[in-house]
Amino acid sequence: MDRQLLVAVFFISGYVSFYMRMWSRGFRDPERSKVNRSAYRIFIILMTLVCATILNAVGYISGTSAVFYHNVGLFIVILALLDEDTNIGEYLLRCLMLVAIWMVYYVGHFSQIRFLISMAILVVVLILVRLFRVAIGPHFKYRLLIATTLAADFWFNLPAHPADMNTTQLSVVGAVVMFFLMKLSTGEQQRQFFENLKTAHLANYDELTSTKNFMAYQKDIINYFGSAHVNRLPLTVAQIDVDHFKLVNDQYGHLAGNQILTDVAQTLREIISQYGERYEVYRTGGEEFTLIFADTSIEEALQVMIHCWQEIRTQTFTYGQQAIHVTISAGMTGMRADDQSPEGIYKRADDSLYISKKNGRDTITINEKTQQLQDDSNHVTYAYFVRGIYDLKRDSGQELAANELTLRRFDRKSQTWVVPEQRHLNIETRIDLTRDALVNSHTRTLVTTLSIADFLNEDVGTKLAAYFHSPDGPDSLYLELDQLPAMNLLIPRVEFYHQQGIKIVLGQVDRSRHFERVNASLRYLDGVKCQIISTTKLPDLQKNIQFWGRVAQTWRIRFIIDGVNDKEQLKWLLAQKYINYLEGDYFGEPKLPLLNS
Repeated sequence: MDRQLLVAVFFISGYVSFYMRMWSRGFRDPERSKVNRSAYRIFIILMTLVCATILNAVGYISGTSAVFYHNVGLFIVILALLDEDTNIGEYLLRCLMLVAIWMVYYVGHFSQIRFLISMAILVVVLILVRLFRVAIGPHFKYRLLIATTLAADFWFNLPAHPADMNTTQLSVVGAVVMFFLMKLSTGEQQRQFFENLKTAHLANYDELTSTKNFMAYQKDIINYFGSAHVNRLPLTVAQIDVDHFKLVNDQYGHLAGNQILTDVAQTLREIISQYGERYEVYRTGGEEFTLIFADTSIEEALQVMIHCWQEIRTQTFTYGQQAIHVTISAGMTGMRADDQSPEGIYKRADDSLYISKKNGRDTITINEKTQQLQDDSNHVTYAYFVRGIYDLKRDSGQELAANELTLRRFDRKSQTWVVPEQRHLNIETRIDLTRDALVNSHTRTLVTTLSIADFLNEDVGTKLAAYFHSPDGPDSLYLELDQLPAMNLLIPRVEFYHQQGIKIVLGQVDRSRHFERVNASLRYLDGVKCQIISTTKLPDLQKNIQFWGRVAQTWRIRFIIDGVNDKEQLKWLLAQKYINYLEGDYFGEPKLPLLNS
């Protein structure tokens, strides 16, 4: 008995150590992707099942050591049962494993009163563990009590000669005592493990907002900077400041200020999570936050930042009975080829943030150039110009298939139409402009670009669908996205638009550095667009077109080429495979539909 207990304690110590490492990666490591964490959580369940099955199988053939092996197998399953942070599905799987093992020992004895009593106790304990899991989690004494109760229920209620074991009253008592001592021996080990997790969390996370802190930023930016340099990938950094935060503290109190910071941080995390898992937010000062957009250009990151800016300025934050509104200022920059360290990126972003504040706050500045973000359509004239998209299947290659809408602003000073910095007009204004463009359009099939923020906005979707189905709406409507949201958000929105008869196209796929993510999304989309860049050499262009053309063909979606500039280019493209549609300045620059008439 003493020797078996010693072996059990050593084995369990090693197993618990390994198990807790896997558990922290699956449940408590925010730096891992959701897919990676899910993989570890699945691994934990499989590891528990395999180890418990092997130990119980060995117990069947081990003779006098059977109690030892069955006890260790039971310990492993109960250890997994008491995991913190499991969702209901994971918990039910653990319960199912424990019940299955339990019932194996009662084969041929299911009608005995012992079985009914044992199962009743087991079910009650399982329900209590789930209901009070938050209170139980941090207290080892509760976990020790629950685990020992389950072991006592298991061993004391077993029928005579279960699973070919020769048990006596003394051996049963010994098994429960062994189980208690095994669990007791892991108490300090688990306490130290959680203490280390807490220490690591406090070292890298801001206690108030639960975002990463400046120390974590300094560590992470070095890794991101090095990776971007070595792999020649873009890297964008944004500095954010909550406007007039001192006034919030003075007017509503410091506790209200703390609540605002917590809510702003939560909003930032929620927004960036909608774009995938490669972005990070840090609290780097009192009311200052820093965002790192790894493997993302300034143009791509700007969409995310505008989404954050819009969400915070339109949100009503509350403290007690007080409704509080705040805005943010931001500065953005990207890594340059001559950057020798990340400090230069941080300084440029901070300088741009200062310019945003100097220019009235509530805006975003990119490399010292402040963006025009607020809707000024009530005093500035906007219009949608159209540019033709041509069906390549026609003999001429130039039969108009659709018109793509491009926003223009009338500059009164130069008396010309110009490309605006402001591309985020409200949906009502854009529908009115679309209606005007469609009146004189040569085709009633339209393509319009939508930001991710608007694509995910249910109100925008409802109004677009209502316009599409209205008597003056287009016959066909395509929404073009320059980026993709997270897959769990993409799928329901695509399903909504498809139900309305509206199709979705992903633009600029040739610029995508995230092929796996893009490829996984194509089963839900209706087309992809590849942009011809003038500096691209012909062999590289052909390779790019062939690659994305094959991808589009695999998913049976439309393949569009944008950027056709001359007749020679058109002739060359007509000889390429896979292409369905063409557009570009060769067919005519964007024009007002009225002028085209």
